[in-house]
Amino acid sequence: MNVGTPIIVSVLIPIIAYAIYVRGRKRKSSGESGLRDYKRLFDGIPTPMYIYDDRTFRFLAVNDAAVEQYGYTRDEFQNLKITDIRPPEEIPGLLDFHDGLPEDDVDAGCWLHMNRAGQTFYVHVYIRHTIFEGRPARQVLIINIDEKVKAEMIMKEKSAELENILDSITDGFYALNSHWEVTFINKAAEQALSCTREELIGKNLWNFFPRSREGRFYAEYERAMTERISVHFEELYAPLGVWGSMNVYPTKDGIAVYFVDITEKKRIEEKIYNDGQNLRAIINNTRDLIWSVDKEFNIITGNQAFWDRVEHLTGKTEANITNADFEQEHLKLFLDSYKRGFNGEAFSVVRQRDVDGRLRFEQLSCNPIRDLQEDVIGVNCFLRDITEPQEHLQKIEKQNERLRKIAWIHSHLVRAPVASILGLAQLCNPEDSQNAEIIPMLKKSAEDLDKVIQDINTLTDDLIDP
Repeated sequence: MNVGTPIIVSVLIPIIAYAIYVRGRKRKSSGESGLRDYKRLFDGIPTPMYIYDDRTFRFLAVNDAAVEQYGYTRDEFQNLKITDIRPPEEIPGLLDFHDGLPEDDVDAGCWLHMNRAGQTFYVHVYIRHTIFEGRPARQVLIINIDEKVKAEMIMKEKSAELENILDSITDGFYALNSHWEVTFINKAAEQALSCTREELIGKNLWNFFPRSREGRFYAEYERAMTERISVHFEELYAPLGVWGSMNVYPTKDGIAVYFVDITEKKRIEEKIYNDGQNLRAIINNTRDLIWSVDKEFNIITGNQAFWDRVEHLTGKTEANITNADFEQEHLKLFLDSYKRGFNGEAFSVVRQRDVDGRLRFEQLSCNPIRDLQEDVIGVNCFLRDITEPQEHLQKIEKQNERLRKIAWIHSHLVRAPVASILGLAQLCNPEDSQNAEIIPMLKKSAEDLDKVIQDINTLTDDLIDP
């Protein structure tokens, strides 16, 4: 585990002190006072240092900072090995490391050490080969980096937690630095943009998606980057056919982009718009009046024929019409019909009105409009001029009445004399008459005439009562 080399100035003085101390041990001939000076310098350095036997791993010397750091006395250190200041899980790694340890100066990196109380802490270790009192030894300088390492661990945990959170949200997210390089992308963004983070991280966004400069993306991102403001916009990335609702925020080193894939929403909106256009085309393709009202009886919408009638009657347009602009007598019929519709009734009524001296007939049909919960939220109305069909129906009724009179005349006024002729013909004896040969002919003609009258009655009955 290597967290980097501490600043060289903070390490240089302890190393010099090491060298002085060891050199002082070698030069006993210089006098006990010189040795004391070297030892005083070694012990007084605030950074923990110790020397251990290269073969047995036993401590040979420790300074005051090491005594304070690890909690052992100098006498106790004399009976310890360097493996005693490591937690058990670190020892195998230490032994493997020491097997290949060269005699040069070594930056051993970050290790986990343990004090007398069993508390562990992170340190950065520097090792130097030396000869101590005639035996191969290692000089060790310890830099306590526990707070730094734990702070970095916390930062990594928080970063991992944040990454998990960003990966768990359904919104797409990615971050860019000031060079437009992608520094992070979550799973939702990967899916929406059809790429992986391995492909995109570290890449220039505009080079990876070259056609993204064609839309508003580049201009809006640059505005957020340079002006340090948040921006919101909707745009289509044409190559993928993906619509995004984009929210861009400035960060310390670049921008963060949150977006929602609204492709399906746009498709629905387009379908709704097209359906609306189709419906307008349908309802405007008739001179019948079509409109709908809400619960307050305000007009929601209407076809062109309806608005033309409204403007003709009131002089008002769709933008400023109210119920007060209509004649109250005419409006009452509609208000009563609206109420029936809001009660859930679907029905039709026919009304008559005089227009320029001519009686006009109109059929009003109303149907309730229901929401998903089947609650009535409006009423749709359909008004059709049925004057011509009504006039045609009245004409047919008058013709039927004439046919009934003709049929009555045939069956009662015409057929009665024919029946009398037939009766008289039956009474005549052809042998007693001078015109004996005429009587059968007269009878036959009377029967034929009766048959014609019956056929006429049948036809008139079929026309009158189909």
